[in-house]
Amino acid sequence: MKIKSLSTAMAVLMLVAVQSPSVYAIGAREAGASLLLPTTGQAMNGELGSTKSKVMAAVEIGLITTVAILGGVVGGGVIWAGLGPLIANHAWSAADAYKGAQNKQDPALQAQMLEAQRALELSRERRFSRDQTTQSDIRNRIQSAGEQAYQG
Repeated sequence: MKIKSLSTAMAVLMLVAVQSPSVYAIGAREAGASLLLPTTGQAMNGELGSTKSKVMAAVEIGLITTVAILGGVVGGGVIWAGLGPLIANHAWSAADAYKGAQNKQDPALQAQMLEAQRALELSRERRFSRDQTTQSDIRNRIQSAGEQAYQG
């Protein structure tokens, strides 16, 4: 009786899992792509020019070169010294691509990112206008700040 109810519960669970798309399925394609070749998932997420994707690509090239040299010149079991970090780079890239795809789908996070971008742009505009209008030395700036404090 227990086996029958357990198998029925498993069948229902599998049907529900197949019918409704899982939240965890978002980003699986990007993670799989980065697992095979690092930085491809980041490219799918639109993060190809970021510093972390450049580091991943450089590490990948360096480790492939290291594995080739260790396998060709030294030989034997030394090749595993280069394969460990190579596998770790693939795992890091896949995890980062998965998290990036998850964050890309989160509307609250997108709103925060847009707000931060707006604040950054406003700050740049203010700095540019301040630099254009105020071409004085430090004494004039201190004097004008003192006058504003005295008046206000």
